[in-house]
Amino acid sequence: MKQIYTILFDLDGTLVDTAIDLMIAGNYTFEELGWAVRLTTDFKDGIVIGGGRSMIRHGFLAEGLSYSEEEVDNLYPVLLKNYNRTIDQNSYLYDGIIAVLENLNKVGWNIGVCTNKPELQANSLLKKLGIRSYFKSFIGSDTVGVAKPNSKPLLAAIELAGGTPRQSVLVGDTKTDRDTATAAGVQCLLVNYGHGALVYDLKTLSPDGLVDKTSEIPEALESLLKAS
Repeated sequence: MKQIYTILFDLDGTLVDTAIDLMIAGNYTFEELGWAVRLTTDFKDGIVIGGGRSMIRHGFLAEGLSYSEEEVDNLYPVLLKNYNRTIDQNSYLYDGIIAVLENLNKVGWNIGVCTNKPELQANSLLKKLGIRSYFKSFIGSDTVGVAKPNSKPLLAAIELAGGTPRQSVLVGDTKTDRDTATAAGVQCLLVNYGHGALVYDLKTLSPDGLVDKTSEIPEALESLLKAS
């Protein structure tokens, strides 16, 4: 009987380069609040790559303002509103991603998404980019009440795709993805072409596998799963 494996993809920095649109949304939010701070394309500081709340915290600090996490949460919907304006203006699929998804579909493996982007925005973006239909499961940061690195979103994505943790791999680009996979007892393949490589030396995270290009993903996945 043919073995069916399950592959879960992170979104930002793994499937799609979203950094510019996130940065613009952050700057729209700062402008709306009357703050002088502006984010730049120097993504190595991890502020934009850290997501919406990371950008909001940076804004408070750059303006010399103290803040609580409740205040960050209160501003998060403002940032999401602005992100909805920019969501696909500059974001693009990494070169070769469609070929990877086609390859995995061809061999009959289950494919899903486990992202820390809210489900509404994540679904919208992947539909606009034309790849939403590839995924059997789709879990956002707000789908199950907790986000990565908690194991629950990943385990839910695996279950919805019809898989089991032992026969699954999470493909991601950050320490958050590595920690999520570890917590769920799932193998992790990290990609060196995405956002995370700007912030981390991914080798130091000891992933189960590491690739430099999208074209290396299918072979790396096959090696990991057949060795498990």
